Amino acid sequence: MINIDYNSIRMQLLDRKERLDRVISDIDKSPHLLQLLHQVDSALERIDNGTFGICEVCHDPIESERLIVDPLIRVCLDHLSKHQQRALEQDLDMASKIQRALLPNNNFVSNEWEIYFHYEPAGMVSGDYCDIIKPNNQQDDNLIVTIGDVSGKGVAASMLMTHMHALFHSMTDLELSVNELVRRANRLFCESTAFTHYATLTVSKLYPNGKIEICNAGHCFPMVLGHETSHSIEATGMPIGIFNEGEYFSKEITLLPGEMLLLYTDGLNEARKDEEEFGIDRLTELARRMINKSAKEAVELIIESLKNFLSGTAKLDDLTIMAVKRR
Repeated sequence: MINIDYNSIRMQLLDRKERLDRVISDIDKSPHLLQLLHQVDSALERIDNGTFGICEVCHDPIESERLIVDPLIRVCLDHLSKHQQRALEQDLDMASKIQRALLPNNNFVSNEWEIYFHYEPAGMVSGDYCDIIKPNNQQDDNLIVTIGDVSGKGVAASMLMTHMHALFHSMTDLELSVNELVRRANRLFCESTAFTHYATLTVSKLYPNGKIEICNAGHCFPMVLGHETSHSIEATGMPIGIFNEGEYFSKEITLLPGEMLLLYTDGLNEARKDEEEFGIDRLTELARRMINKSAKEAVELIIESLKNFLSGTAKLDDLTIMAVKRR
């Protein structure tokens, strides 16, 4: 469950109250606004008396991610009215369609690179983030490849995933190094989200000569699959959204033709059957069988292995796998 910063929510509600008071006094005294003001006052009262976030029907805690999105709600999911349930389903369906529309074209192929990914939300929406960005103002064939995982699940995480997508698309034309891209994304993420949220992230810049510049902000270790050996790339900085002035570094690797970079979220290595994880060792073993495969075949091999491992056990986390192969 996501920890809730009650003081932050209280400040948000006070700000809403101030704005509503101003509009009602100066412009509009409609019943709708008066009712909304009453709801804000009631939420502030529940925070002050310690009952905020408790379902008024069953007296169990309301889902944290729903409270963060809408601090005015008063009942848990189990006690929504039929009308509210239909509205929530419609919202989730729309959010899912928006997320899918933000994904890059799959099975990307250029003169130098072949990229394929598998994106699978655990529910209707996902907190995983992946993208392939071609900066508009660059004349060469440099590419920015990103993969990340926002803390939490559900609608709140999906909203932050969408926010992160917008951040990177707004910065990639600035011709920044990958560590500077991540540093700025961290600062903007900190300034625009609650401190309870953070995201792990790997940003890679691909050059036509096979060089890849990588910054890993606390994310799962990318794997370099070479002709002779394979190795992982450890984190070069902390997850974004934790400290405003986080410091980030990058590493450089060069892939020879036919070699591959494998990126993934923890929905892969932490997938569980009973008490056993899929794990890095199993992924490392699979890596030995990928080097002569296309990017798509490599990802499909992992998906098939994961499916066999789970043997019908439901996946509890979002899953994203991306293979980047030098042609």
